Amino acid sequence: MTNKEIEFIDNREESKDKIAEAQELIRDSKDLVSEVDSSVQECQLGVSKAADDFDTQKRAFFNKTFKSSEELLKKVGIEYGTNKSLHEPFELSVNNSVENLEIDYISSGRFTGMLLALMTAILTFLGWIYFSTKQLHISLENINLQSIESNMNAVLTWIGGGMIGVHGHPMVGALVLGFSGLIMAWIVYAVRVHFKTHKNLRVAKKAYIESRAYSFSKDECKKEMLRVDAHLREAIISIENFTVILREQNGILKRIVYVEGVANEDKDYHPSSKKIMRETEKVMNSIETLLNTSVTKEGTLNPESQKALAISKAVYAEFVGRIYD
Repeated sequence: MTNKEIEFIDNREESKDKIAEAQELIRDSKDLVSEVDSSVQECQLGVSKAADDFDTQKRAFFNKTFKSSEELLKKVGIEYGTNKSLHEPFELSVNNSVENLEIDYISSGRFTGMLLALMTAILTFLGWIYFSTKQLHISLENINLQSIESNMNAVLTWIGGGMIGVHGHPMVGALVLGFSGLIMAWIVYAVRVHFKTHKNLRVAKKAYIESRAYSFSKDECKKEMLRVDAHLREAIISIENFTVILREQNGILKRIVYVEGVANEDKDYHPSSKKIMRETEKVMNSIETLLNTSVTKEGTLNPESQKALAISKAVYAEFVGRIYD
């Protein structure tokens, strides 16, 4: 994390409403994760479309233009040697090993604090009543509404002063009973919210840091996807370029076959015709190497594929340069 981000988190600790700050951190973390996931998903869709377009163009090129070139070279006595080592399992996948991050919402602890406080108040009331009945030797067996009514005044009188040896009063006892229950309930509620708040801050900080690290990891993955996407689109352009070139070369080869005939033992083609044949082989080898080299290797853009693309672009530029020289 950067110093700015650490300062951002530390400044939140100084806020009076730490519950709100923890919830805001969680919201920020969830928004960041959601934004990153949406961005990566959009990028994946782009790469997937480019991959489909690449595969479609590749198949059409090999099945039509490239195949025609092979057949025409065969007619002039050249068996085009397809590079068998290139036809290996074709990999096209970007490493996305970073597991998706789930940020859970946090609770303030107020609701559970209220429940605990209510239970504490009830237990406090029951404790007072139980203790006072023991001191007054009032039996709790077979307790009913009538016995409660008849003994309640005595219990409250004992709580209201009798327990310390003075003349008690039921009203005072009721106030003691009520206030003690409220105080105990407030203490339990305050303790529950206090510890929950500090726990929430720790959880929220951790979630924020994890979301930043997750964003960084996904950004690296996205960058690799964009590199693969750009490579695929350039490869598609190369297919289109070489389709035009080979079609033109095929036209010349057809003219050679028509004018000079099909190859036989005594056939010796004109030097310009032989040059066309060599150029055609060079072009075919360049584009075949590009199209049959895995675009990715171990989840990243394959350097061999990048090299093949650079060579094919150089061959195309050289070919076009000779035409317009």
